[in-house]
Amino acid sequence: MTVTTTTIKNSYSGNGSTTAFAYTFPINTTDEITVIERSATGTETIKSEGTGSTNYGISDSGASGGTVTMVTAPASGTTLVIRRNTALTQETDYVANDPFPAETHEDALDKLNMQTQELQEELDRSFKVSRTNTITTSEFTESATDRASKALGFDTDGNLTTVADFLPAGGDNAQLTYSTTTTDSDPGAGKIRFNNSSLGSATVAYVDDEDTNGTDISAWVQSFDDVTGNATNRGRLRVTKSNSLTVWHTFKISGAVTDASGYTKLALTYIDGAGSLADADKVFISFVPSGEDGAIPGYYYKFDTGTSDADPGSGELSFNNGTYASATTIFIDDADANGVTTQADTETWGDSTETIKGFLHIVDINDSTTYARFKITAAVTDASGYNKITVVHLASNNTFSAADELSVTFTRNGNAGASPGYFYKFDTGTSDTDPGAGEIAFNNGTYASATAIYIDDVDQNSVNTVTDVLTWDDSTSTIKGYLHIVDINDHTTYARFSITGSSTDASGYNKLAVTHIASNNTFSAADSLSVHFTRQGDKGDTGSTGATGSTAGTAGLAMTWESTTSDADPGAGKIAFNNATLSSVSVLYVDDADDASADISGFVQSWDDVTNTTAKGFVHVAKEGTNSTYAIYKVNGSVTDASGYTKVPVAHVVSNGSFSDGDGVGVQFVQSGSDGSGSMSNFTLSDGSATQSIADGNTLLVAAGNGITTAVTSTDTVTISANPAMTPYITSTGKTLVFGF
Repeated sequence: MTVTTTTIKNSYSGNGSTTAFAYTFPINTTDEITVIERSATGTETIKSEGTGSTNYGISDSGASGGTVTMVTAPASGTTLVIRRNTALTQETDYVANDPFPAETHEDALDKLNMQTQELQEELDRSFKVSRTNTITTSEFTESATDRASKALGFDTDGNLTTVADFLPAGGDNAQLTYSTTTTDSDPGAGKIRFNNSSLGSATVAYVDDEDTNGTDISAWVQSFDDVTGNATNRGRLRVTKSNSLTVWHTFKISGAVTDASGYTKLALTYIDGAGSLADADKVFISFVPSGEDGAIPGYYYKFDTGTSDADPGSGELSFNNGTYASATTIFIDDADANGVTTQADTETWGDSTETIKGFLHIVDINDSTTYARFKITAAVTDASGYNKITVVHLASNNTFSAADELSVTFTRNGNAGASPGYFYKFDTGTSDTDPGAGEIAFNNGTYASATAIYIDDVDQNSVNTVTDVLTWDDSTSTIKGYLHIVDINDHTTYARFSITGSSTDASGYNKLAVTHIASNNTFSAADSLSVHFTRQGDKGDTGSTGATGSTAGTAGLAMTWESTTSDADPGAGKIAFNNATLSSVSVLYVDDADDASADISGFVQSWDDVTNTTAKGFVHVAKEGTNSTYAIYKVNGSVTDASGYTKVPVAHVVSNGSFSDGDGVGVQFVQSGSDGSGSMSNFTLSDGSATQSIADGNTLLVAAGNGITTAVTSTDTVTISANPAMTPYITSTGKTLVFGF
């Protein structure tokens, strides 16, 4: 055999279904195949030949390769690598004077070539020095314990080594030695200490002017406070134990640094950390500066906790109440904390002609979660050295402390827009008289009961409105138009009417016939009002008659008529009778649900609730869309709750037409009144001139008289008839009846 390919491995991507994978290189024995499955997360598993779910089988085809068949298809996202791994042995024995078979010698050479290819493949995956570069040695002698948690690097000669204590943590960094002493003094050459043995409580760090290598780092350390625009967070200082990834502590530089004698003092605020440091531990300190604070919006003031009506102090502001929700006035100095004169500007904060002049947002610069927001509702007052701002609280969170740095921002409301309609003022009188120049009044203080509005001939701007107002009833429609009256300074207060009659030109004013539509709140005397009229169009011509609409559905329960007459559940949403002849029906079978699957059993089973011996109620069954097909029955007994349906005993009252199987029907029930109770009371009998009282329990005697006979012929019946003996009659023709007087 010859080895004509340099390929020693094949790689495939799993898809969850393919199990057969070809290898395209020769092998000496199937034991020299290594199958590796690499998961999506990088975990590598060497598979074994066999029949188990994690194994594979192999079919070798000689020099051209063969096929590896996995018992379980590699999943999507996995990689399958088939690699030759020739045994590093030489098993050909050359015996003196024995034959020298070419095939045996060639097999030995093939195996040697395969071993060489596999070594080359491993070399190709190794880090190497380039052919034009040099390295004296790539060996290092530290034990596993000594090189744990250390970085691999190069020494001063450029040779490979483990670099001791080499774990800088980002940003500018330097290595120091940790000291557990806490006194304010030089910690010693190349050392760092803190003012508290518990680093979580430390507020000052003492850093020697040199690091452990003797390099002067004082200028670098003293630059940690260079960010002046972020006074309480100038940057982040991280202290990390060398050789460890699990021991670290982070601080923020919270103030100016101090250059002491041979060391620097750093003002700190602890942020977070893990693990603990021991005396003489090597540590790296790294520093990342913060960005400068951006320019604050608005003016820069400081807070004064006083509530008196007085100048709060240079560059300060205060509220007239310590409870911000109850504050109604803000006192603000004429200059802010930067010395900028603000008086002329803040005095304009009340200039808008709107009721709400604008909005004032005050926020703590160093804690944006602490703020107060107000609306300005009146003109600003210029006091001596300060301005007074009338406000209404909107929202706030937390409270400011004395000297807190504040951003004060004002957003102005635009001026009030022109009011629609005419400008009038309200008169609270209700008399039918001129309400006054530029005024309007209603004839009832309860707006929903007002039927007339009295409006002066001129509005508040002295515009003559009489000619226009008298046209507000010109529409030929029943409703002439709509009158909307709203408080200019409070749009939630309004009244809306329809004009439904003729307007009357009175002396100096007009009277409008109105009907109330809607209103909210009430107007006060002299309130400024916008009076706006929208005319209704004239009544249009009568339109043509529309097409006849569809027949309305049948009222009552919507059900389906079932033609079977057996005593059984008629089916979902169905009703059936016990006789095909409507007039002979004596029982209705009603399913427990209607056509919409709603449970109606409770309703149907209430049809016998009334105590009435004749009829407990009446059931009306009508065909949907054909109301002339119906049947009416009276319920004359107790209903029976059967399995899934109810049996209702009935007597036929009247019906018309006939139902077909599957007809949609409407089923209505009208309940009867209960039977009365008690006995008859006394009553009076009269012949037209005289009366006779018949007492309860007494017997009324109907006596026979001249030509009259009486007889009790059945229960509750008295028969009154003429006496035959007194009735003249002729027994045969040709006779004469003679009356004598």
